Amino acid sequence: MKSTGRFTPALRKLTHYSYDHCSQCGASLQKGVAAYAGYTAAGAEIYVGKCCQALISELASHIYWWWSTYKRPIPEAALWRYMDFTKFVALLKDNALYFARADHLGDPFEGARGLAEREAEWKAHCLEYFREAIRTVPGQMEVPLAERIEEDAERLYRDFEAIGKREVQNTYVSCWHANEGESEALWRLYAPPPTIGIAIQTEFGALDRALADGFDIKFGYVQYVDFAKTFAGTYDRIFWKRASLSHEAAVRAVITKDWSYTADEIGLFVPLKL
Repeated sequence: MKSTGRFTPALRKLTHYSYDHCSQCGASLQKGVAAYAGYTAAGAEIYVGKCCQALISELASHIYWWWSTYKRPIPEAALWRYMDFTKFVALLKDNALYFARADHLGDPFEGARGLAEREAEWKAHCLEYFREAIRTVPGQMEVPLAERIEEDAERLYRDFEAIGKREVQNTYVSCWHANEGESEALWRLYAPPPTIGIAIQTEFGALDRALADGFDIKFGYVQYVDFAKTFAGTYDRIFWKRASLSHEAAVRAVITKDWSYTADEIGLFVPLKL
């Protein structure tokens, strides 16, 4: 069955909540075997393994759940949002949650793949991957000349890096703090004296339900890593940050616009059902 690529917000949610088990029978999904996200004949969203594959009438996509290194919080997870009083008043007035464009979050390393001093290592890794892909194109009658392979690999690398930069400008983020209790460090960071501050405390499920339908929002815990030892994931860089920021214990809500979108807005407002 050919996949359509059509993901409703409800299907996106389902693939995160049921990422490692079939949403119909509860069977565990195995690594190395694709799962299936799609719709029944009646239009209901389902996420299944081979056990219930026959129920799919429209296939949105095959899903390899272990590719997703970020993890969606459970509905009962406690979340906090620290802000000054004026931002809290604006939230109530607009009845909407503000999502800042990723390159306006105040961290110049947002969306970084790794350390600048490891750029040559990253490029070498990518070029070898592209060379191998060019050599092994299915149905290719003969392997291109080495010079042509090198030219095409360099072109693919330039395009890949350009897309990465554009992706940061097309990504909008709302950051929350995951913790059972208050954080003195975050009080001082977001409402330092003599600023009057507010801390909103909620559960992830309540936040998820409060956000208006019609927005394709991904949620996930941020990974804090040592970029001297690893590179960020290719498809989820917005959920990777430096280990020195681990005190943030962040959960992010992320909206990514498609490539046709012109990134001239520095933020988006998502209506809240308060």
